[in-house]
Amino acid sequence: MLLDTRTLFFVHSLVSITLALLMFVFWRGHRGLPGLGHWALGSALFAAAYLCVALRGDFRDLISVVIARGVMVLSLAAVWNGIRLFDGRSPRWRGAFAAAAVLALFLAERTYVVDDIASRIAAISAVLSLACLLCAYELARGPIRKFKGPAVIAAAMFVIMGLGLAIRAALAFALPPDARLFTPVPAQTGNLLLSLIGGIVVFISGLMVAAQRLQNELEARNADLDAARRAAEQASHAKSEFLAIMSHELRTPLNAILGFSDLQCRELLGPLGHPRYREYAADIHASGQHLLDLITTILDISKAEAGKLEIEPVDVDPGLVLEATLPLIRAQAEAKRIRIVPDLPPTPLACRADPQALKQILLNLLSNAVKFTNEDGMVTVRLRQTGADGIEIVIRDTGIGIAADDLPRLMKPFEQETRGYSRREGGTGLGLPLVDGLVQLHGGTLRIESTVDVGTTVAVCLPAAAARPAVDAA
Repeated sequence: MLLDTRTLFFVHSLVSITLALLMFVFWRGHRGLPGLGHWALGSALFAAAYLCVALRGDFRDLISVVIARGVMVLSLAAVWNGIRLFDGRSPRWRGAFAAAAVLALFLAERTYVVDDIASRIAAISAVLSLACLLCAYELARGPIRKFKGPAVIAAAMFVIMGLGLAIRAALAFALPPDARLFTPVPAQTGNLLLSLIGGIVVFISGLMVAAQRLQNELEARNADLDAARRAAEQASHAKSEFLAIMSHELRTPLNAILGFSDLQCRELLGPLGHPRYREYAADIHASGQHLLDLITTILDISKAEAGKLEIEPVDVDPGLVLEATLPLIRAQAEAKRIRIVPDLPPTPLACRADPQALKQILLNLLSNAVKFTNEDGMVTVRLRQTGADGIEIVIRDTGIGIAADDLPRLMKPFEQETRGYSRREGGTGLGLPLVDGLVQLHGGTLRIESTVDVGTTVAVCLPAAAARPAVDAA
């Protein structure tokens, strides 16, 4: 039973338009994929050409025969060039345009000068057959080796369509065609069905090949990222080991410096003689202690980054830890006439923390507050319960403040506030990163709010203890 060929032409046109739209949408989402734009162009040109052929009778032969068949050749040329680009080779359009032009001229001559339907059908089928076989050849040169199944299916379909068109070209002379395009003859019907099914299969196979390439690129990118992550972890581990070794190597002579300078300061073996010697010994001791504290801080930050910094949380009253910390910072505050005002609750609070780590947190925050507060300023320390499961320590100063853009940067080691005052005050930029690491180890949070030339508020929230503390932090 022969199908109505006009209906087949329209069905083929509608399917081709749908496939072209789907290819365009896919290309819009993956523009970086080479060759995909050529496939979208080829799909659009093929759909437009087939629609013109289906509307023959409504359009003149110049459009529905001459131009439409030339555009059909260009559509397969776009697909062919797309395959070349997809495989990393350069496109070649000159031969395609030449073939389309020669075919169009031949069809025009066989339509308007000599009315020879057989040679016209043979020429169209032969050129399109060659284009399909060239597409299969380009797939075999590269994509089949790389993407296997989908590329094999697409190549096989191009071969089948090419052979079908070649048979159609031969039959044009063996079985004289009817002058009417839509006459339901077996060759015409079979060619249309093969083209329709082949177009759908090639489209699906092309999308599968593109999807396979995207998956391969994603896997390669993930492998590169994984390698980079491992390299970064190895570098971080090497850095931590280096810091640990250097800290040990530096601590040994520093302990000797501190010990002998302390011995000289106290003149345990007899008087030094000149009074300036005692001052020098005190300066040596203070400088050595500063270096030792700096090395310890660097090592603690390195351990925190590597997840090796250990704490031993117990139930502790943060008020007792604060009372033990304030004397350590009072001399620095008195030198600048800065008032430190503790704001403690009437009843003791209890948080879950390592007393030494909590003392280090408070010492760093108070030291920063005093350092960056102008003379005659004020630093307030407030303790309060936040709900049933949190204890908050809030340190507020009336200092120079921190610009909003600088806050994220200051949480990185060795970063400092960039304005002139902070540079004059010195420092290593290690205090806040260490505090942040210690707070996170406790399962707490660190919040900083600051306004330039107004002051800074730092809030540390730690887990509340289940019972009253029994630990004295002094």
